Amino acid sequence: MGKVEDYWNNFVQESPDRKNLPYGGEMSFGTDEKMSAELTALVLSGKKSGTTSALEAYRIDNEKLPKTGVYSVLTDWEGNPLGIIKEIKVDILPFNQVPWSMAEKEGEDESLESWRENHEEFFKEDGDIMGYEFTPDMPVVFEEFCLVHKGPIQP
Repeated sequence: MGKVEDYWNNFVQESPDRKNLPYGGEMSFGTDEKMSAELTALVLSGKKSGTTSALEAYRIDNEKLPKTGVYSVLTDWEGNPLGIIKEIKVDILPFNQVPWSMAEKEGEDESLESWRENHEEFFKEDGDIMGYEFTPDMPVVFEEFCLVHKGPIQP
């Protein structure tokens, strides 16, 4: 087993009521090491409790959509486990209809306008790499999550 699975198993074994928790694997943030470190620090500080992805990226990667109630191991850029996250809510909506009440949960911007500018730039770059085209009404997946554990877990 790898370090992520070991981390998860140790988390589950800490308490009998965790035995049947739905496990979604590992979750990381960012498209490069610097962005990953910044976003992960926001999650660990409690400032970041949401993230937005292009729905089309899930299809291209043949990846399952996130589900409410599922737990994941938060990892850094190198895949080291740092904590446990639980999905609170998952919404699919057009990019241009994401309200500030959702966008501010990402903890990265001070206004809806800056959130839209920064995410439009991100989705254009991501789309160029992955093979989808950004449009203002493109469907996005917004995940709201909470950090339920951070730091080491003793076996």
